[in-house]
Amino acid sequence: MRRDELAALGVQLPVLPTIVLGALPGGAAWSARLARIGLDVTASGAAEDTPASVAAARAAAPHLALKARVSDPRALDGHRALVVETAAPVPAGLYRLGPDDDAVPAVDGASAEVEEVMAVARLTLGRARSGAASALWVAATPGLERLPEDVVEAKLAALVEGARQARLYLAKEQFEI
Repeated sequence: MRRDELAALGVQLPVLPTIVLGALPGGAAWSARLARIGLDVTASGAAEDTPASVAAARAAAPHLALKARVSDPRALDGHRALVVETAAPVPAGLYRLGPDDDAVPAVDGASAEVEEVMAVARLTLGRARSGAASALWVAATPGLERLPEDVVEAKLAALVEGARQARLYLAKEQFEI
């Protein structure tokens, strides 16, 4: 993650921000649910966002950073301060979340098993200590759209709490220095 680029776009994130990669089950109505669960970056949940799904997601959680999934980011021209999950280049005003970004795969989207909060925290801390914590995303990997919605919510709650625990521990370490 390139914090300077995000800040220039008006996207403010905490250290170790939580994000969902890929789509979510049930279509494009996840933004308010992700905000309620506590994710740092919300999303519509759609497999492919449109200007309408982006606008609805933004309206549902206007205080959070927003991630959109698109194959052609030019379709989002006019929407700014977006994190765009795409392999394609993005126009000015958008942040491309791509393979050069470093993510801790803390929640496995391919598994129906709900991760333990402390396992998420330990994995996140291990990665944060081996590099720059400010450059990491704490992510749920793609595949969640194939799971039941209640399982997805439980997995994302574990992601959020695990990242929170990791942040607290890192803050404690910094305070003690």
